[in-house]
Amino acid sequence: MPVRAAAAHEAVSGHARLSVLRYLLDHPGSKRPEIVSGTGVSPGGVRAALAELESLGYVVGDIDAPRRGQRVRYTASRHALTDDLTALVAWILR
Repeated sequence: MPVRAAAAHEAVSGHARLSVLRYLLDHPGSKRPEIVSGTGVSPGGVRAALAELESLGYVVGDIDAPRRGQRVRYTASRHALTDDLTALVAWILR
């Protein structure tokens, strides 16, 4: 599987990641408590999902590291997700 197709698969294969991603697509600029409230995913689950989605390049925060004590606003990268999901579908349907 191509690298970016694999990244898209990872992003949408878990409930927490998919819920957080879907929420951020509809609510860009959200803070972690808003994501928890809007998705029903536990605070720890949201924290882990955001870290994974950021590392995959599908979510960006408005504050770079270090973030201790700061309220980060998160936004999904619709363009990156669309490109990689297209790559995943192309790989599946080849």
